[in-house]
Amino acid sequence: MFIMKISCLKTNIVNILFIGIIAITQTATGQTKDTVLTLETCIKLCFTNNFKLKQVQYETEKSRYQYKEALSNGFPQINGITSIDNYFNIPVTMVSGDIFGQPGTMLPVQLGTKYNFNVGIQAGQMIYSAVYFASLELFRKSCQIADLNLEKGKEELAYNVTRLYIILQISNLRLALIDSNLIALQKVYEYSKQHYTNGLITKIDLDRALVAISNLEAENENLISERNQQLNMLKYLIGIEQCQPVTLTEKTEIKSIQKVLADSSLNHNSDILIYEQKKELAILNLKLSRAEHLPSLTGYAVFSYNAQREQFDMFDNNDYWNKTSFIGIKLNIPIFESGHIRSRVNQNKIELEQTIAAQKDLKNETYLNYINALQKLNSSKMIASKLNENTILAEKIFNATNNQYQQGLKSLTDVLNAQSEYNSSRLNSLQALLQIRLSELEIVKINGEIRSLYF
Repeated sequence: MFIMKISCLKTNIVNILFIGIIAITQTATGQTKDTVLTLETCIKLCFTNNFKLKQVQYETEKSRYQYKEALSNGFPQINGITSIDNYFNIPVTMVSGDIFGQPGTMLPVQLGTKYNFNVGIQAGQMIYSAVYFASLELFRKSCQIADLNLEKGKEELAYNVTRLYIILQISNLRLALIDSNLIALQKVYEYSKQHYTNGLITKIDLDRALVAISNLEAENENLISERNQQLNMLKYLIGIEQCQPVTLTEKTEIKSIQKVLADSSLNHNSDILIYEQKKELAILNLKLSRAEHLPSLTGYAVFSYNAQREQFDMFDNNDYWNKTSFIGIKLNIPIFESGHIRSRVNQNKIELEQTIAAQKDLKNETYLNYINALQKLNSSKMIASKLNENTILAEKIFNATNNQYQQGLKSLTDVLNAQSEYNSSRLNSLQALLQIRLSELEIVKINGEIRSLYF
């Protein structure tokens, strides 16, 4: 007895340690074994973990740095300058011959030294440039478009996750239906074996019941395989390990659907909002091209030291370094550009018209999709209502037929047919429910309200 107590104690200690290790491992992965993943949790996880969304986020960050790069061009630019020139042939300058006693002539004279050294600082400051200010507006608008693309990426991801979640929920209901049908057929098969023993049915009838069970088992395996693939895709989208077991909730309703259905303005549709920003971007491109016709003003300053040597001895303090410093203003006035600016302006005008046309077409197409989704939703609800009535009736018929079969009043064919009709009715009801939920989701997406439904 004492040895058995020690053995039990050791077993309990090992179990406690094993449970502790599992808890630590699951805590490290951010999930627990028995955690039920709600739809809201899945969307939050995909916003945090999905790598495709992270790539879009990086693009958004890059656009901000591009804007900062363009902005920096308007601030002072300071550069250190240095140069060393070795003249193999000293430059020749023509000077008046009067200096050398040869009036009326021009003589070639080499001026300068073999080595020239220059060290200094050069600074520049843009004072006015229409191109600079137009480009700033352009980059700022690009940042806004990048933000909208990020929101669109989140909406697309949330849509895909929600769609998968709904399909998985319906798949679970279908699996539960098949399980209940298998139990019912197993009971029919047991009755059939008794009837066969009593000589009420033939061996062929008994085999038919077995075939019906086998078909349902095969359908169950196919559905399990399909459901597991969908679940793996959901795990991929939300960024959790494939080996991590998850459980979904049973709720399939889309929140605030009535509010979304009442709004057909499409003012929050991300694609339409992006095209609105693209139209403004095309206007800014046109403004930028026209700005190239305008003058620009730049200030500059230079402070440097210059040394000229016959020998390469720039660090010899016996010879002097000459100081040079100056400031200036440069005005650049475009006069003739061979028509390339005018051609670019015309291209920008065409791009603007293309964007306006594409935006109008997108609005019409989106509204068409909204109307079709709304009609599909209403149609699915009507079909679901009728199928629910058929399911209730088919269940009554199956139960009554099954009871009569047990009493020997109905044939096995009648039972299998009633069971098949009942099974088809329930499957059709689940399919109609799936269409309702997917239509609701499509309407939510078209209205640009997916993310707001969960946060």
